[in-house]
Amino acid sequence: MALLLQRIVWPSRAQLNELHALCCKAPNYWLITEGKRMPGRDAIAAWFDGSELPVGRSIGDQHIFAILDGETLIGVAMALRGWRYPEQAQIGLLLIGEPWQGRGIGREAYQLLEREIASWPGMQTLRIGIIASNGPAFVFWRRMGFAETGERRRDISFLAETRFLEKRLPLPDTRSAAEIPIAGL
Repeated sequence: MALLLQRIVWPSRAQLNELHALCCKAPNYWLITEGKRMPGRDAIAAWFDGSELPVGRSIGDQHIFAILDGETLIGVAMALRGWRYPEQAQIGLLLIGEPWQGRGIGREAYQLLEREIASWPGMQTLRIGIIASNGPAFVFWRRMGFAETGERRRDISFLAETRFLEKRLPLPDTRSAAEIPIAGL
């Protein structure tokens, strides 16, 4: 399986329908974080109109990616550039449909997302907020190298408080291609 991240800037009606169908394939996530079976179509459309962005952030700072296996949408990821600091990005969502969970796809999708974010000039740290009722997410994100910051926030949209974790990004490799050793030589 070769995963691909594909940025979605202005989704077509068909893409919005596909994203909604994907969210319907992850009912447990919505149940344990928001207490509902899935978000409505309008909530998914709001991901793209900027209405849910923090003050001072624009649609250009938000990156929403389809996670594809070939041409099949199996997940979605969101990252906000420059939140809370110019050198920090926040992952807003990494969701893999339940039919594809438990096969290492989440880890592979995260690694692609991390590489993408690390390529943005100046990025030094990644941040993620996890809803406390989503216990399995803490295990996953700790395995990805994240550690809790101690920061917590309550949002009435969710069943429990949000706890924040962070990770330093690896420093970019600034060597030229000629300076990078080739395995086996």
